[in-house]
Amino acid sequence: MNTDFKRGWLSRTAKETDKITLYRFFSYNSNSLGPLICGGLYFSSPKDFNDPFDCNLRMMPTAIEKQYGINWDSVVNEFKANVHKMGFVCFSPHWDNTLMWAHYADKFNGFCLGFEFDNPLCRNVDIEKAFTTFRGRAYYTLDFWLHEMIYANKDEYPTGTSFGFDEIEEEMPEAIIRYKASDWQYEHECRLSFRGGNGIHPIPGNLKEVYFGLRMDDEKKRVLISILEKYNPMFYNTNKSKTHIKIDRTLYKI
Repeated sequence: MNTDFKRGWLSRTAKETDKITLYRFFSYNSNSLGPLICGGLYFSSPKDFNDPFDCNLRMMPTAIEKQYGINWDSVVNEFKANVHKMGFVCFSPHWDNTLMWAHYADKFNGFCLGFEFDNPLCRNVDIEKAFTTFRGRAYYTLDFWLHEMIYANKDEYPTGTSFGFDEIEEEMPEAIIRYKASDWQYEHECRLSFRGGNGIHPIPGNLKEVYFGLRMDDEKKRVLISILEKYNPMFYNTNKSKTHIKIDRTLYKI
């Protein structure tokens, strides 16, 4: 796994290529299989996140409140309320992160899916045309967005000093969505937001890779293949490297 992922990696990658692949880890259970059978993923509400600080941080006002004479807490709470109406799916840039397999894929009994997204900085999309219709509802690419997480320096709350009066409306939601404690940095998280709220929704990307946990039994692999093979992804077994303390992959032949 490449550990050189610091703040800004998503932006740098997006500038270098038209595509970016991000990975989502799953336990093998009805909660993960159900949305996949429907053709989507489950987008969570921030109130259901495992981190009580996530999308719920204090924002320190410092000088901006005095400068513009605004009620800072009221402004922050209004933006938080709007963010909490959104739905989120969390991804990692690494399929071989052993901590992610241990924590989010049931101790290597689960699986990992790799989705290819268009360049998040230069999206040439027709905002008037839906990219898909799912459960009778039209979905538009611009209702989704990728956010690279920012990990707190010394775990301090963010301040309002970076926000100008004209920038608050644009930057404040990003700060609320992206800011996390430094303990979470190992995830190098990138999250996909959907303005339409939580629930099962389609992904504005293509399923390209499927990884079976090194402890997953063959019957579960067959079930996953039956659900996902219609997308024509590459299927991989994962295994212990013979030379390093890391995860390797081998192509799984159907």
